[in-house]
Amino acid sequence: MHFPKRFTGVLVVLCALLAIGESLAQTAADSSQAETGRTAHIGVLAYRGNAAAMAEWWPLAAYLGDNIEGWAFKLVPVSLSSVQAEIEADRIDFLITNPGHYVALAAQHDLSAIATRERWAEISRSHLSRFGSAIIVARDSPIASLNDLKGRKVAAISPEAFGGFQIAWSQMQKQGVDAFRDLASLRFMGFPHDEVIAAVARKEVDAGIIRGGLLEILAGEGKIDLTDFRVLNAQKFDGFPYLVSSPLYAEWPFAALPSVDKELREQVLMALLKSQDPGLAAKHGLRDLWSAPLSYESTRKLVGRYQQRLAATAAAAVSAPAPLVPLTVLAALAALALAAVYSWRGGFLPVGQVAETGSRAAADSQTAEFRQYEDRMKSLTVREREILGHICSGKQTRAIAKALGISPKTVEFHRTNLLHKTDAGTMAHLVQIATRLGYDQGVSLG
Repeated sequence: MHFPKRFTGVLVVLCALLAIGESLAQTAADSSQAETGRTAHIGVLAYRGNAAAMAEWWPLAAYLGDNIEGWAFKLVPVSLSSVQAEIEADRIDFLITNPGHYVALAAQHDLSAIATRERWAEISRSHLSRFGSAIIVARDSPIASLNDLKGRKVAAISPEAFGGFQIAWSQMQKQGVDAFRDLASLRFMGFPHDEVIAAVARKEVDAGIIRGGLLEILAGEGKIDLTDFRVLNAQKFDGFPYLVSSPLYAEWPFAALPSVDKELREQVLMALLKSQDPGLAAKHGLRDLWSAPLSYESTRKLVGRYQQRLAATAAAAVSAPAPLVPLTVLAALAALALAAVYSWRGGFLPVGQVAETGSRAAADSQTAEFRQYEDRMKSLTVREREILGHICSGKQTRAIAKALGISPKTVEFHRTNLLHKTDAGTMAHLVQIATRLGYDQGVSLG
């Protein structure tokens, strides 16, 4: 059909207008979708550093975003100490952490485990839903059993590390070894676990406590020679490829905070369970899978026994005659007891720095360590000293805010500033420093 040139021109204009209108409509739809889309934040325990945590967990965040319509998922690396502030400030909706950390936080914040991790084990090409602790020594060490650890130097991660200390503590207790009384020294080295292995290899300590499987993983990466080490009290379990010194406990949970909407919680649960589909897991690059949550009751009982024993040990040390209790023992136990009580009732304070008990030489070394913070502590303002005094007494953010008549956000600002100005590393280490230097009672001392 032939149209006049003028009519043809009108058609071209109309088509152009329609195209523009369609484009604008699509842009508006995209904009509307972006505005209505919501973001859920997943806290992940960065036990090997933030960069490693982001690399490990981003495929899971992307997978959840692709499979739950209208939602994006953002990772928030946390430490054993920083997660408390993230929860109180409502900055995370979900949390992936170790089981011991989870049960302590759940007691305070009513978290619920909606799934249990099935960690990929390269050595057996299988997924594992349980794990244990390994107590390691050098291959040529004369130590042959857990009982031989008495009078020896032992390194671990932190008093709050479940796989990196508490499981091994329980196993040692069962065989008559009290880690806080019978060892020559107990050294907490902080993350990463690799440092404990290195300390054993350098003969700085006689034994080290690590998460079971780490030896085999590092050997597979070519970082260590597996034959250079032995695992004490070695136990084997059907279908479990790693040597451990303890029973096995449920793997890390994927936990939801009580503020999470029911529909979102169920959508996340369904997506996690669908990770069991090999095709879906391969498509999204998921090495670890998720299953229905296992029971964490045995974990809860172990942590409860540990906290009670820690408090009792510290109390006994304080009440004992001075000549029978070295000053370093009192200092270490006081710090550990404070961390234990605070974690169970109001917060979670990991002692990520070195804490040793033992000889007078260790006491002198520790005193020198604390003295280096003297000038930094003197730089604190009156308000900062006030807040530090409350922290040392075991109060959490909201209680401090109420006591001082300020907002929780202001308290959190000062807590962050305290760590920055003192360069203490962790809040628990700052509490130790403050206690030793006399800054633990507010503005009156120091």
